[in-house]
Amino acid sequence: MINSSRPDVERIIQELQDRWMQAWRERDRETLEQLLAPDFALVVSARPSQSVARAAWLPAALNGYSCDAFEYRDMQVRDFGDFVVVSSIGVQRATAFGVDRSGEFFLTDLWRLRTDGIWQVFARYSSHPEPQTLSANALAAATATLLPAAG
Repeated sequence: MINSSRPDVERIIQELQDRWMQAWRERDRETLEQLLAPDFALVVSARPSQSVARAAWLPAALNGYSCDAFEYRDMQVRDFGDFVVVSSIGVQRATAFGVDRSGEFFLTDLWRLRTDGIWQVFARYSSHPEPQTLSANALAAATATLLPAAG
């Protein structure tokens, strides 16, 4: 069940999302270690059957995968109580081990509230955004008519 009565959670998670990417840009190990849950994993669409564990992501993010600029667009935060799902478009200017990795990515981040009240991200799923094809536009138009009226 979605808890839509907690706007503070949405604000907190948006701030944490920004802190995470800022810590990556600044190579701030302490903040990254606080934000990433011990079981954090990254899954990229190029290799969906494999995941990058926290123990591999942290050294890569601090050493060979550098980010000069990052911004979120079209962020949606869904509050499920002790879990939050965030979807967004992440736009980055970055280099991964000497190879340009700039561009747009469709990101899905999963946050969990620890028993001590601290939020940590435990998963990120990354892919390229779907292009604005005829079928994508038709689906969006058809489902938009089914949305309840805003009140």
